[in-house]
Amino acid sequence: MPPLKLVLVHPRWLLPVAWATFWVTVPSAVWRVLMITGCLPGTESLRDYELGDEHLVNYAYVFGLSVVQLGTSYLTVGLASPWGRRWRGHDIPVVPVIVVATLGGLAVTYLFTISMTSQVLTGSRPDQGHVSGLALWVMSACYLPIVAWGPLELIATYGYWLRRRGVVRLA
Repeated sequence: MPPLKLVLVHPRWLLPVAWATFWVTVPSAVWRVLMITGCLPGTESLRDYELGDEHLVNYAYVFGLSVVQLGTSYLTVGLASPWGRRWRGHDIPVVPVIVVATLGGLAVTYLFTISMTSQVLTGSRPDQGHVSGLALWVMSACYLPIVAWGPLELIATYGYWLRRRGVVRLA
């Protein structure tokens, strides 16, 4: 009989969930940048509204928001990747990562899954009524995936906890 071998539990679903968490944030970030730069037909009124009198500040805000959105969502991939386990040769402590990822997941769940969805369902539009027709459909299609960001973040955080808790099984 061959000797028994112990291996760490690594949920197979963690990496696809982590990547999905990143990819659901991409359409709205790209749409926002294309809108503010004037590359999307039918969004001119919204662009003028968003830019207001402080063009430089508002350009920086929209670009910064998109970078932060994509950057924070990409960190979720680290929960499932080797680069998310070690930093400069040292193990990253598990508890702070779980706390930050859970708080972030709860925050974006509230912002997009709960707040944004309930506002849209009660007739309040994030574009203040500046977009219509095909441009509104494109905007809605780009923002719809972000509703899943928070729940996916929380699922990935749970997978990270499973991965890092040190449970072993017989191979």
